[in-house]
Amino acid sequence: MLEIFERRNLLQTEANPGIQFDYVVTLQSELHGAKNVFPAQLSLRYVPDRLLLKSDCLATYFQEIGTITFDNLEQAAVLLMEDFNNELVPRWINMRLNKYTADNDTVHHHEATLEDRQPRWHNTRLLERLERY
Repeated sequence: MLEIFERRNLLQTEANPGIQFDYVVTLQSELHGAKNVFPAQLSLRYVPDRLLLKSDCLATYFQEIGTITFDNLEQAAVLLMEDFNNELVPRWINMRLNKYTADNDTVHHHEATLEDRQPRWHNTRLLERLERY
């Protein structure tokens, strides 16, 4: 398992070609690893500021995530959100981690959704047009 800075360095970025615009980037991936958390679908939506995530780096990053032992889905979601937020520093970010398998006979669906934004960024009209989960 890599140290936090080594893991985050796996998330590669590039310059945002449209920094003057507010627009939403959406990425969806399937994650594997700790059986109590994965497999799960990750949905990442963000309004970039200066940086875009290079999607071709995600396979290596997710492979590393798969080696980490998590106590629960929420712990995995928080770690992923902190990594993406730290490396991208987006204007707005929303991440959903949706577990494919039932936790037990009572809970058949389990997901965690996290959101953050820069303090002075507001574009309600853009966010209202997004498809709801």
